[in-house]
Amino acid sequence: MSADVLHISEYRPGTGSGAAAAATAHPPLMPSVIAQAQDARGKRTAASRLLALLDAFGASDGPKTLSELSRHANLSLTTTHRLVHEMRAWGGVDVDERGQYRLSNKLLALASGSTKAFDLRERALPHLMELNRVAGVSVQLGVRDGADVLYLEALRTIPTYTGQNRIGGRMPLHTTATGLALLANEDPAVVDEYLAGPLARYTSHTLVDPASIRRELEQIRDRRYVIADRTVTPQASSIAAPVIGEDGRVTAAVGILYFTSHPDPRRLVEPLLTAVTRISQAMADTRSVPDPRTVEFNRRRAGLL
Repeated sequence: MSADVLHISEYRPGTGSGAAAAATAHPPLMPSVIAQAQDARGKRTAASRLLALLDAFGASDGPKTLSELSRHANLSLTTTHRLVHEMRAWGGVDVDERGQYRLSNKLLALASGSTKAFDLRERALPHLMELNRVAGVSVQLGVRDGADVLYLEALRTIPTYTGQNRIGGRMPLHTTATGLALLANEDPAVVDEYLAGPLARYTSHTLVDPASIRRELEQIRDRRYVIADRTVTPQASSIAAPVIGEDGRVTAAVGILYFTSHPDPRRLVEPLLTAVTRISQAMADTRSVPDPRTVEFNRRRAGLL
């Protein structure tokens, strides 16, 4: 592996007390209603089939064939073809030169104008950019989505990159600093439910003992940040701190990802806490005018500058 690239997704849960559950994804904290959506005759509703298809697009990275979508959505090939054709006519699906499908920018545009997550990202982005510049390491913004941390933004110090800690990627809460920072500030019932499920182990440093995790969560609440040392890969560690929303509750967490060869990772804590304080203040600002730095960044990412 190149010393310049963090391939988080290449690491799979290993052996140990968490290995029994390692082959399966961590269960969601809320039961899925898509599979349960049926009409009075016991058949899946049209809405449930469409939602299952949308879920299928997110089952893995990259474009999908009709057969892959059909399998992931548990739909017949005929139904999958019809739904994909209708979504493409609406503008929600693109097809590449190989005949494979992916969701279009139209869905991103709809989401960006109507979700709290995108509003959070827009307000946090200038401060994430500053943290990325000052600390010189990769920076992430994550929120809890069921039993996972979902990454809304990932700013990297190098262009070449793969892994689950990308925009839209997700990792089990107990395996990363960002996830632990979020879990530490959840209601006790949420923590109890999470720790009752299987806890995947990625390295020998991954916490998988519920009692040990509870002690770590208590320490996180006391010191307001967490260091996760080699919990996902032996080559990388992370530091994270929670973001406080305008209602006083933790709405997100900012994480720093660094190589274990970093000479003094604790020096990253102060700029991290400064960034989350500024993001929390930005979340309390009810003005809707976007920061000029966010506008410029988005335009550059879209290739308009």
